[in-house]
Amino acid sequence: MTIEISVIILTFHRAQGALNSVRSVLNQKEAPKFEIILMDNDRNASAKLSADILAAEAEAKQIDFTYAIEPEAGVANARNSAVKLAKGTFIAFLDDDEVAFENWLEMLVAAQKETEAEVVFGPIEARLEQGYQEPHDFFKLFFSRLLSGPTRIIEKPYGCGNCLLSVAATQELKPPFNPMTNDTGGEDDLLWAYIASKGGKFGWAENAWVYEDVPSNRANWRYLTLRGFAYGHNTTAQYFDAATPNYVAGVASMAKGVVQALVLAPIALALWILRHPQRAWAYDKMLRGLGKVFWGGPFKVKLYGNSAKKAAD
Repeated sequence: MTIEISVIILTFHRAQGALNSVRSVLNQKEAPKFEIILMDNDRNASAKLSADILAAEAEAKQIDFTYAIEPEAGVANARNSAVKLAKGTFIAFLDDDEVAFENWLEMLVAAQKETEAEVVFGPIEARLEQGYQEPHDFFKLFFSRLLSGPTRIIEKPYGCGNCLLSVAATQELKPPFNPMTNDTGGEDDLLWAYIASKGGKFGWAENAWVYEDVPSNRANWRYLTLRGFAYGHNTTAQYFDAATPNYVAGVASMAKGVVQALVLAPIALALWILRHPQRAWAYDKMLRGLGKVFWGGPFKVKLYGNSAKKAAD
């Protein structure tokens, strides 16, 4: 039987997370023929033990499972290496901190058929570990992807985690993920911009749910600062780093960032002094504004690969 979907899971120093993620895919119900590719971005193969366990479980269920190593650190490197191994017509991306519901693939495929979109995104519910910092509601929402309404075409794309991508939409782009984003992320933003420039559509899969397990060392103010700033500079960088740069849009994004930062800075300060529950929201939006302005060179936040591990330590 022809493989319809290649499920790609990247992992970096998260052996248990990779185990949980792959197992959730092995437990899919009513899914079309699929394979699983676990790409370890650690040259020391830190996920090897988990992969050996998963290989046996996959064999018992007669599901194709591939464990591979991309020794060069970087999220784009790992994605590109995994895509080269994929045999499916579609690629489903699941992060190594995500656990899919048992009808996840079925719902992604159903939404793609309904919308005929080149990329379909599903909802994410964050699960915070004990030890999180307040405000709890903000951090839970920050790591979740909650869009109300039915399966449909949407204008705004999301991140790679929990999405279904048509391989045909990337055939002319080699490699599909820009290595310039290896440390900073935003590799998906550049790919989505390319697909949109070719007339591609984005869809929403209302019922393709996954959980995202968020450790306490990410649900905190320090990580929020790094992630908010990174989101901002990726918003601007996508215009300058695209295969066909759009300098006008890039400058416009920087200008919007100036206004956003100036407006939200005093609001964030006032809410912080008052310990208001919305202080985290204002602080995050202010940082995104600053990131849109200071998006290049030494200002880039490195969230992936070895740089990310050092930052976490």
